[in-house]
Amino acid sequence: MKILIIGSNGALGWELRNGLPHLSETEKQPLSVICASHSQIEITNASNTFEAIARTMPDVIINCAAFTDVDACETNIGKAYAVNADGAKNVALAGKNLHARVIHISTDYVFDGAKNTPYNETDLPRPLSVYGRSKRAGEEAVQEINGNYTIIRISRLYGQHKSNFVTKILHLGLEKHVVSVVTDQFGSPTYAADLVHALWYVLSLDLHGIYHIANDGICSWYEWAREIFRLSNIQVSLQSIKAEDFKRAATVPQNSSLNCTKFVQATGHKMRPWQEALEDYLKKYVLR
Repeated sequence: MKILIIGSNGALGWELRNGLPHLSETEKQPLSVICASHSQIEITNASNTFEAIARTMPDVIINCAAFTDVDACETNIGKAYAVNADGAKNVALAGKNLHARVIHISTDYVFDGAKNTPYNETDLPRPLSVYGRSKRAGEEAVQEINGNYTIIRISRLYGQHKSNFVTKILHLGLEKHVVSVVTDQFGSPTYAADLVHALWYVLSLDLHGIYHIANDGICSWYEWAREIFRLSNIQVSLQSIKAEDFKRAATVPQNSSLNCTKFVQATGHKMRPWQEALEDYLKKYVLR
């Protein structure tokens, strides 16, 4: 199997390009991984996308490329839709022309957060922000163009590569010693290395359709920060605030937690609790 990873320098793309070859060797299922950064495949340019993908002739395209700065999307609407919607469309078209399967990475922010329980794949998306709307447009383009697709919605990703909530909150704690964190917005923190392992199941079992994948459990930003400081043994005065008191450009869901039952039933693989994954990440890459 020949796999092309688009956006290989991003947080998830970087983990995939390092993790998939290792899993291939461990599971004794040979695959070839081809990595393409933004400079190698510019997904907002249709002709560049078609030509670059055609040169690799992949069996599977994993599209990790995205404009993920939620607040910046509000003032860069054109860029948000060019990357997250038009870019997804171009990748889907290229995949269709080459008879390649497309795995498209999407987000929990396609939901409005009004639901009191975790979101299922069948729940109707109602995005609140430019980021969420542009990512939903990308999902729709993939679904309409290429029947050979898998859409993976993820939540609150963090990992070894790129800055993330964990590294940012630790920096704030060490710098200021008093940190205010929102306590009434909830989601499912997801460790990128665990997500790579889950995507291995998606690949090897040839899963199609929409799947939610996140580490098990739900927490607020405040609860996540509290656990980060506890595991790091850093003494910080943690102040809880309401989302309405934390001013930001984008409107984000109050609850964007994901129900991953469909994935578990399809694979027999349940993601470990977010607390366990966080502890593993901190020990391996942050607290050394």
